[in-house]
Amino acid sequence: MHNSYRSSNAKGLEKDGNSGKNAPKAKNMYKMKYSCELEAIAQKWADRCIYEHSQVNNIGENLYVSWPDRPGNGGLVAGTKLWWGELAKIGVGQYSPEFVFTPYLSQMKVGHYTQMAWATTTEVGCGLAHCLSPKSKTLVVCNYRESGNWLDEQIYELGEPCRQNSDCTAFPGSTCSVSEGLCIKP
Repeated sequence: MHNSYRSSNAKGLEKDGNSGKNAPKAKNMYKMKYSCELEAIAQKWADRCIYEHSQVNNIGENLYVSWPDRPGNGGLVAGTKLWWGELAKIGVGQYSPEFVFTPYLSQMKVGHYTQMAWATTTEVGCGLAHCLSPKSKTLVVCNYRESGNWLDEQIYELGEPCRQNSDCTAFPGSTCSVSEGLCIKP
């Protein structure tokens, strides 16, 4: 799910708030690989059934909770949709035209989206817990490496999505998935 959203973002197909415009195209945005290590960290945290962020260094993190409990992976689907939906609901461009993660933007409740869209984040791993106490709920934790949401840094470079390997410059030896418009870290 994360990569389909990122691909759509890279191609300039995602609505940006109430501006009537789409978010700008992304240059040098990387495809995420699933990390079992990040999943294990996320699962361990989710199993606590407490809705609070962990303090794991150098890992970004998104949390989602739903009441009542959502069966199966329904919470993960709902969570990622809600996180990504912050772009369309709140927007980024009207507050930061160059898509820089500013202190103001960090207060606008778009941090879940910006973590998912952070161009140089290349790994994701998620955990999900069905919790019964004190009341039935689903808790979802997704961890990201490299973490995003660094103040005064660009969420992603504005420009055309990759069309050839040489367009992918954030990590040496990267390749381009032309159909997705995403770079792939070796």
